[in-house]
Amino acid sequence: MAHQMNLVVGDIFKESESYKVVSKNAVRIVSYFHSSPYFTGLLRNEQKSIYNQTISLITPGETRWNSFYFCFNSVLKTEAALKVIIIFNLIF
Repeated sequence: MAHQMNLVVGDIFKESESYKVVSKNAVRIVSYFHSSPYFTGLLRNEQKSIYNQTISLITPGETRWNSFYFCFNSVLKTEAALKVIIIFNLIF
């Protein structure tokens, strides 16, 4: 049943143009921070300042639609800190 659910949700997401754009942008943000220890450090410091904790950015797996949910959720949870880092460092 879970496999069929994965396939159905995956097909729905493949047909949605807005989902493709959102997922591409979320993955781009997560990948950027994962590839840069400098900006990852800045993000963690900003998260501690704003949220009093760090929040990991989750990289989605292509075969699990719920991993995209966790990716989106991780980006949204740290949105304020991401905005500060992006604005003050003029990235993206």
